Amino acid sequence: MAIEKPEYRVVRSAEGIEIRDYDEYWVAECHVKNESDLSMASSLAFRRLFNYISGENSANQKIEMTSPVQQTAGDTGWLISFVVPKDVSLGSIPVPRNSSIEIKRVPAGKYAALVYSGAWSDDKLESKGRDLLRAVEKLGLVTDGPLTSARYNPPFMPAFLRRNEVLVRLKA
Repeated sequence: MAIEKPEYRVVRSAEGIEIRDYDEYWVAECHVKNESDLSMASSLAFRRLFNYISGENSANQKIEMTSPVQQTAGDTGWLISFVVPKDVSLGSIPVPRNSSIEIKRVPAGKYAALVYSGAWSDDKLESKGRDLLRAVEKLGLVTDGPLTSARYNPPFMPAFLRRNEVLVRLKA
């Protein structure tokens, strides 16, 4: 059985990136404050989010794991999120018991994405983020938000087999 991912359509490929139209989706997002290290923030948030989908919520409901795990730098730390499966509709998304987790709607929109493989690191994220932003600029597109990294595979997956992305929302 395939792991559910947000739905999108590739509308253009150029300069080594994809331009995608994403459908609306929902995320469970954990804010890790005052932590500059992505690895530390991801580890802490992952445990909190995993507990949420394992039943630490208002309905004591287990929720299927989805992909990718998304990370975005915020003003006061990191925002780490799991995508909520489509079969868990808005009216039935359980409320998290942990106050650091919020349920948020991600509106439909256009994104630029750079897909890469390999190990996860702050340096690689910064490098791939710069590559993405250069390509976006070359294409004459305008960003509308911060960079987000997306990890599709578990940490035990050999690095050379991992699918990773860095994305940025584009102005319509």
